[in-house]
Amino acid sequence: MAISFHLFPHLPWEIRSRIWELTIEPRMVDVRISHEWDDLSDDVKAKYNHSRLGLLRLRSSTPVPAPLQACREARSHLGHRFYHKAFKQLPAARSSSETVRCETPEDRLELGLEAEPRYIWVNFDVDLVDTGDTPFKYFESHFLDLKRWKFARDRYSMGDEAKVLGKVVNAKEIFAVCLGPRGASDWEATYEQCCVPCDKARFWLIDPIHGRTVTAIENDALCDEAWVRDYRKAGAYLDPATMQPFVPYLPPGWFEGRERWDVIYRWSRGYEESYR
Repeated sequence: MAISFHLFPHLPWEIRSRIWELTIEPRMVDVRISHEWDDLSDDVKAKYNHSRLGLLRLRSSTPVPAPLQACREARSHLGHRFYHKAFKQLPAARSSSETVRCETPEDRLELGLEAEPRYIWVNFDVDLVDTGDTPFKYFESHFLDLKRWKFARDRYSMGDEAKVLGKVVNAKEIFAVCLGPRGASDWEATYEQCCVPCDKARFWLIDPIHGRTVTAIENDALCDEAWVRDYRKAGAYLDPATMQPFVPYLPPGWFEGRERWDVIYRWSRGYEESYR
């Protein structure tokens, strides 16, 4: 019995739509918003009454998802249910409150100004959105959409931005590229301090200094080990009550059978007792 081969356009819609859905793959979507100062046309200057305007430009090196470029049917189905035109809500000039006063005499206005509104196709369910070191404030309209997020920050330069992590309440996975001279070592206990919404095992810290990627759980353990190791290098002394090696602030048993201790802590013990 001959088996007939059905051309794709002749398949039932249910099968075709399922095939299109199977073409969806997770991507890393690069999103950057740059702040530029450019001279503009005379009509724009007259409209906003400013000689120069600061432009916020949306940029991405990630191409449009391949399935959306296959045909009209795929674009219509996938673009309606799975992919969304995102990151197009740039700040616009609505009132004088958006004027940014610079060191120069004139005022300058921040505008999301393009010939056509820019956007990036994103499937928030599977795509990893990489915003780099772009300020979090530019993505506030998508805090509830972000499920897989990657950003780059120096822990001690985040300031109030650290509180933003708790607002991304639907995040399932977060990657933080740990900038700064100490890498992920500066991110100890950040999970609790910033109220990160995703599971602690899904909060990943990318450490370019030591060349490793660890979860927040693993990073806290590594920091604890490094802290204990520093105490061991300094030495310890015998507790006169128990005759066991003792280091302040560490639980019993941490020494794991080590018997040799540096004399530094014997000296430090006497130094501490002199202030009691």
